[in-house]
Amino acid sequence: MRNSLVQYVPLPYAFGDNYGPQPPWLDPLDILEEDETLIWRSKADFRVDYLHVFSPVWQERDRIALLRRFLPSIPEVFLGNPTWEVRLNSEGFRGSAMTRTHPGSTVRIACIGDSWTFGMPVTEDQTYPSRLEAWLREMQPGLEYEVQNFGVLGYSSFQGLRLLRTKVLDFDPDIIAIGFGMNDSQVAGYRDKDVRQDGAHPSIASRSIGALGAAVRDLETYKLLKYAALVVTFREKPIADYIRAETDKDTEGDARYETLDAWTRVSPTDYELNVREMIRLSREHGARVVLIDNELWEASPYRAVLKRLSAELHVPLVDGAALLDSARRAVEHNLESQLGLDDRGGQLPLASFPAAGKTTVVFRVYRGSADVPKGLSIVGADQQLGAFVPNLVTMHDDGTDGDQRAGDGVWSHTADLAVGSRVFYVYTNSGAPGRWEGLDVPYIRRVEVPASADGRPLHLPIETFGRVYLQGDHWHTDSAGYDAIAREAARVIATRD
Repeated sequence: MRNSLVQYVPLPYAFGDNYGPQPPWLDPLDILEEDETLIWRSKADFRVDYLHVFSPVWQERDRIALLRRFLPSIPEVFLGNPTWEVRLNSEGFRGSAMTRTHPGSTVRIACIGDSWTFGMPVTEDQTYPSRLEAWLREMQPGLEYEVQNFGVLGYSSFQGLRLLRTKVLDFDPDIIAIGFGMNDSQVAGYRDKDVRQDGAHPSIASRSIGALGAAVRDLETYKLLKYAALVVTFREKPIADYIRAETDKDTEGDARYETLDAWTRVSPTDYELNVREMIRLSREHGARVVLIDNELWEASPYRAVLKRLSAELHVPLVDGAALLDSARRAVEHNLESQLGLDDRGGQLPLASFPAAGKTTVVFRVYRGSADVPKGLSIVGADQQLGAFVPNLVTMHDDGTDGDQRAGDGVWSHTADLAVGSRVFYVYTNSGAPGRWEGLDVPYIRRVEVPASADGRPLHLPIETFGRVYLQGDHWHTDSAGYDAIAREAARVIATRD
């Protein structure tokens, strides 16, 4: 009865995905279900509308509270947030109804992948498969294209290979676009290939607890009591701990997967075997292949695998990371130009130059649409960034402390930081000193401090409070990013036809 009143399922984000216990009334709204071959799959003929909450909140518990609201109403603070719909066809995939009959005059493209292919968190017409079809029709109006979206949330290359074998090839595609990586690299505590022969998986399999135990487990009263007990014992992890964890990492590429194989969903070695086999099977069935790089992690060893396979097997690779980086720089440049702050030279005279091996860094953040009653603050590990204490280091919009123009909504702060160091930080808005209030999006920002060519201050690109450029959340790009990937994929396909 409760779920019959739901208009939008809230999709909030939290630091470290630490939401605590999930209420049982959300279970029927999950779009995934168990599958003996694929571990899980999307439900067929399923429909759900999501409320996207990758946005500022006052306190972190406000995000968690969205999931625990029994009355399915949207708090006023989130009424302006974007929504997006998911409509799954009879095969359990996004897009219009699929048919196995292949019209001879149509170029059929199968896009297989994870949540990037599925299109998280955008509407169906903004997904990269939908945009790919639109771009191809614009680039080659004389040809007919049909693009099928076989993306499934959370899929790895292990699941992708099985999906290709059991379903995708049955649709007789002419071109197969393969996009996996971000889920393969998760150190989740299990390996996808350890699925038992009967299809059960250690992370979701039902335990052997007997018929009576199984019956009790399925009772709604039992689920509610269990949920209530977990809520009582749940403790939120301070945001400072997440920043500290990032700061304490040696280097971004230090995930030594050779020592973590038993706990990684798909190791880089197995990832290469899976992608290589997908390419072989596709070609065996007469289909051309395009590889799609879909990770935001710059130093990912999985990206190196894709580049090596692309060169060795002569398969075109759409470098998503490079495309997004270029688009992000364009957004930063355009904002600086609009605000008249693109001339950074000589705008911050120094009484003395920083110590050897250090650079004077000017952090800049634009208030965007946020109301700033007191001021924006920055917090990170360094003492100059508050040493993990929130709302302590207030930035300036008064023409001092590196601020280029008073009252323009761009808040600035200077700090002398070691060259080559990686600095992790977040912004807050007008909260009380020492309290995690006035929170930005749940995303830890970072910068690697470069050397200054002439010893002068380095103005960082202007960020925006409540927004991460070219990202829809901390795992996925946004509609502009998907469009950029689709356009490049269309260019690759069109030039090879």
